[in-house]
Amino acid sequence: MEESLYQSPYGIEGIVTARTITRGLALHGMSTLYKLTGRMDALERNRVQFIYLHHLFPEEEESFRNLIRALIRNHRLVSFSEAVDRVKTGNIDKPYACFSFDDGLQQNLPAGKILAEFGVSGCFFICPSFVGETDRRKLKEICENRFAMPAMDLLSWKEVEEMVKDGHEIGSHTMNHPVLARISKAQMQNEIAESREVLTRRLGQVKHFAWPEGRFFHFTPAAAEAVYNAGYDSCVSAERGCHISQPSMPNFCIRRDYISARWPLGHSFYFLAKNSLTAVEGNHGWPQDWIETLAQSTAH
Repeated sequence: MEESLYQSPYGIEGIVTARTITRGLALHGMSTLYKLTGRMDALERNRVQFIYLHHLFPEEEESFRNLIRALIRNHRLVSFSEAVDRVKTGNIDKPYACFSFDDGLQQNLPAGKILAEFGVSGCFFICPSFVGETDRRKLKEICENRFAMPAMDLLSWKEVEEMVKDGHEIGSHTMNHPVLARISKAQMQNEIAESREVLTRRLGQVKHFAWPEGRFFHFTPAAAEAVYNAGYDSCVSAERGCHISQPSMPNFCIRRDYISARWPLGHSFYFLAKNSLTAVEGNHGWPQDWIETLAQSTAH
């Protein structure tokens, strides 16, 4: 079986080292402490929690079902668009959660089927130029150089369209998965706008954009401005956090938490409870030193 090389709180998943063991033990300790001190009760707080994954290997599928079962005990699972709309309007009257997947791996297809078993839709962020690629050499280059993992099969357009028919949403992850902070402004704008144009032409609409790698140092205020100028409804990060109220500015940043189906449930829920405890009213999601630039672009 091919291993995932995604970075996680454990390090690189699938590779066990002294460091990953130490991190796993630390997370076990923190999750136990949260349970003993009642801090896991923060999961009951009214908020919107965005959860995302990359892969779902066959041996992880039942664990994914267990994650969903655990979530629905104290969350209402909603579509990505409903979650975004609830943040936009501040209509957050209970704990809400939604799922998304990045990169467009073929493993997203069974993930979508599992979500549908629970009557839930997800949002799958894909790069249009990679859809339907079957050349093994190119897949190796894409997966190793763009996704930092071994070669894996990617979704075809037929499979993407099947997911849409099943009620799932497709979002943009740029055309070619570059780190937007490392390319020219013209290239950045093209990656953002062209991917929306291609997806809209193929699928009818695309509302949401998630930038590759997902951390703020992979992005810029100019890129955030380009996302909203291109017509997307949301700009989505991989920065941990949740949303408890209407943001203080219209062009806000969605915070998402990376979760792996292979993790113990206690470790995943520790992160979600921590988000709930540290969430603040009116949070716009962006780094504080970006606000003046983004506020000016919104005013124009």
